[in-house]
Amino acid sequence: MSDKNRGLLLAFIGIMILSFDSLFVKLSNSTAWNVLFWRGAFQCIALVIFQLLYNRKKFTAEISHPSLPLLGLGVIFATSTICFIESLHYTQVASTLVIINTAPFFTAILGFLILKEKLKWPTLLAIGVATSGIWIIFAFAPAGGQWVGNVLALVTALATAIYLVAMRKTKGEQAANILIVAGFMIAVFAYIKGAQPFSLSHLQMLYLLVLGGIVVPGSYLCISKSAAYIPAAQTSLILLMEILLGPLYVFLVIGEQPSLNDILGGAIILITLGLYTIWDVKQSA
Repeated sequence: MSDKNRGLLLAFIGIMILSFDSLFVKLSNSTAWNVLFWRGAFQCIALVIFQLLYNRKKFTAEISHPSLPLLGLGVIFATSTICFIESLHYTQVASTLVIINTAPFFTAILGFLILKEKLKWPTLLAIGVATSGIWIIFAFAPAGGQWVGNVLALVTALATAIYLVAMRKTKGEQAANILIVAGFMIAVFAYIKGAQPFSLSHLQMLYLLVLGGIVVPGSYLCISKSAAYIPAAQTSLILLMEILLGPLYVFLVIGEQPSLNDILGGAIILITLGLYTIWDVKQSA
């Protein structure tokens, strides 16, 4: 298999897995802090076991003396996760996912500022059009509480963009260790904020075990590693599938319907991201 096909496959598998994230959060039907505690704890435990089995010597050396970049990216990933879960408790899944998936545009801006990547006029145009899609979601939110969820989703997008830029620069190195550190931070933070992790039913625990132990680490390891093989533009194109798949899974299983403004704003952002990414891929071919 060529490097390009390997990268595309990793990104595709990653987003297919990640699209179940919102569904399992909703199915767990618990407080945000309980969800965060077990999501972080299971994420940390699952990846520690993985590293001990397949990368014991290097893992032990790196985790026993963590570098500042490792800790910093752990904080950033933890922030994105905390804001994501909180957003789902304030607004609809569609609103959260649409806003979060503006992360490729923030990635382009940060790439220009940090990696000195040149921003071409189609990129600037796409950012402007996508911003109008976000405005539609914010401007016509039917409930005041949804503003809080939308803002938290925007913070998630920014944190995700920083993480993706770091993965592009490092080619996905230490991705597992970053997720381990982040998972530990998330669990500790959630417990301090009032999580009652042992108040959940067996079924709730099962949902969170799948979420934290399989969905999150599996998806982000694939997405992080795909950066070593394909351009970010191609990864971004595949990541857009979450805008469609996430709300679709929630609608099919739970019956939560996206609002008209979510559909309209999401359509604008999805079409803009898709056209821009196709153009970018053709330019780099």
